[in-house]
Amino acid sequence: MALFIAEGYYYTRDVHKYMERLLIFAVISYIPYVLFYVGYFLPVMLFPGSTPPTFYLPSGKSIIQPNVFLPFLDSTLVIFRTSVIFTLFLGLVSIYLWDRIDLPKYIKLAITLVILWIGAFCHWQYFVIVLCLIFYFLKDNPKKMWLAFIILAILRAFDVRLFLNPFCPAFTTHFELYKLGIFLVPVLFALYNGQSGSKSAFNKWFFYIFYPAHLLILGLIRIFM
Repeated sequence: MALFIAEGYYYTRDVHKYMERLLIFAVISYIPYVLFYVGYFLPVMLFPGSTPPTFYLPSGKSIIQPNVFLPFLDSTLVIFRTSVIFTLFLGLVSIYLWDRIDLPKYIKLAITLVILWIGAFCHWQYFVIVLCLIFYFLKDNPKKMWLAFIILAILRAFDVRLFLNPFCPAFTTHFELYKLGIFLVPVLFALYNGQSGSKSAFNKWFFYIFYPAHLLILGLIRIFM
């Protein structure tokens, strides 16, 4: 998906509409995503006490959600993380920032760090945002691009988080085998000829509609079963 964002930015006729479309569908996908992953209809919830409840993925694995203790209410506010669509939107914004915005590099770097911090509250976190930048700005240097990709993919496989986040653990190193599937990306890239496919309405809108729809259906199944 990060590769498609980088290629989409390169080939799109209107990057502003592209960003707008991603943001709109990120908002549409938010509640279906929360419904599927944690079983709640509300993306923001208040729980009594200073310890947030434990949430579980459909696989049964526990997962930490962004939260902050509100002492004046003696409660913990949980703001469930967003879907990967919003993470991809942040990746697109990051490419746009470095490619088209006329600002000193140190200011761009500061803004990028803020974007990465925001990404901590999204599915796949900083990983997708950095990948978008790698696939766009290193596309003319395959050796550097794939080296950066391999390093980042290994870090992701061990779930190493490289920045401090006051709402989530700053550093974890538990290995998850399925994340090595990311190494299939070079296979996809090798099959890509750099040509645009069909511009039919179906190709343009299918994924945008399918993503929130399938999460909503699976979320409802999860609740009622």
